[in-house]
This record gives sequence, structure tokens and C-alpha cells, in this order.
Amino acid sequence: MPPNTAICVFRVAQEALRNVVRHAKAGSVEVSLRARQGGIALTVHDDGQGIGSAPGDARTSLGLVSMRERVRLVGGRLEVVSRPDHGTSVIAWVPLQEAA
Repeated sequence: MPPNTAICVFRVAQEALRNVVRHAKAGSVEVSLRARQGGIALTVHDDGQGIGSAPGDARTSLGLVSMRERVRLVGGRLEVVSRPDHGTSVIAWVPLQEAA
């Protein structure tokens, strides 16, 4: 795995877990890392309150923006799925080869 891709995946996982600790009020969190479609898929899912459920929560928070930008810079994509009181999933896919 290219070093920039490895750092990207690590930092996205780190920020997603930090958000769980700070905001989610979750009972559990699941992290998975799998090879998928020529790349690596990272999923961080919690069973917390969901984004937008607490005052000050927003899909445009600096943490989410930075995760999106990190993934974009290595040619990947990031999706955030959240439902109030049903948790949040951060799903990142990055290619195993660096983008040109």
C-alpha cells in the first residue's frame, strides 16, 4: 500500500473514532478494513445518537471535511450515513494504487 494511502486510512479511522468518543454517546463501535474493488474499504459504525441529534452537530464539521479531503486527495471516496438514535457509519474507499 502506498504510504500516502496508509496514512489516509489511519487518519480517517482516527478521526471517525474521535468523533464517536466526543459526540456519539455510543454503546459500541465497529471498525472494519477490507480489500474491495482494487482498494481498501474502511468502515467505522457506531450505535450512538447520530449526526445532527445534538446541538452543534453538522455534516460540514471540520472533522468530516478533513476526512473527505484526505480521501479525495488519494483518489478515493467517503460516505457518511447517519440516522437519529441509530448511529453513524463512516465509509471510506481508497485505491491501492496512488491516483495520478
